[in-house]
Amino acid sequence: MNIYRKCIELLESGMNVVQITVVKSSRGTPGKPGFKLLLTDNNETYGTVGGGALEHRAIEEAGKVLKSGENQIFEYNLKELGMKCGGRTTLVLEYLKGVKSFMLFGGGHIGQALTPILVSLGFHVTVFDSRKEVREKIVEGPQKSVVIGDYNDLSPVKERIKASEFAFIATHGHEHDYTVLKQILEIPGDFRYIGLIGSRKKVKTTLERLEKDSLAVPEYLFAPVGINIGGDTAAEIVVSIAAEVVACIHDVPANHLRDRVDSVINNPSTITP
Repeated sequence: MNIYRKCIELLESGMNVVQITVVKSSRGTPGKPGFKLLLTDNNETYGTVGGGALEHRAIEEAGKVLKSGENQIFEYNLKELGMKCGGRTTLVLEYLKGVKSFMLFGGGHIGQALTPILVSLGFHVTVFDSRKEVREKIVEGPQKSVVIGDYNDLSPVKERIKASEFAFIATHGHEHDYTVLKQILEIPGDFRYIGLIGSRKKVKTTLERLEKDSLAVPEYLFAPVGINIGGDTAAEIVVSIAAEVVACIHDVPANHLRDRVDSVINNPSTITP
């Protein structure tokens, strides 16, 4: 296993990682300079710093670094750790923050305008659409990927959905929107934000369907989507959505359209997703 490639893979999947590196060791110690071990925020480990009590202690300290986000340096006397080989080993623990993952369902006008803004906010954006021509509209890059598939089957992006905390739904049909939303809510995940485009009437119908399908309406569902900025053009809707995402990232109060009884913005009858 190439530890560097594995680290990049984990970070790009949205995982936070602590990279533990042996930077100095005395003769006879099991961990040699350059040995590395990765600990993810779901407690998976890859690689080694020599095993035994040293590695056990390193993983314990790495767990603390995952919580604090602060890098650390430790020097260990292996004999004091109960390791017969003795000697001393110095470890550097580096906190590496995973790329935030954003699932965007629908690569129409709204999706095309929203994608570059989300990329500028530090997200890796995966655009899922059933129309092949979307690939011509949204050019893939280091922080953008396009998946063409069937809205009735999100299994090709299931792992990406599970790794994401943010999603936005604006397909080219009400039924597609509901099909996507239902599947997302049925996939175990740790979402902070799911935005759903639509008028208040559409949202009311959607909530009723969720209840009928025995699905709870989560607090992180924002529908109608966006913050009230007083506009209803495609560009203005995109700005309001991006602002809402930023508010959720920082967990600050905002004038969400979902909280307004008279909200009529982002009506898909006037805007083509």
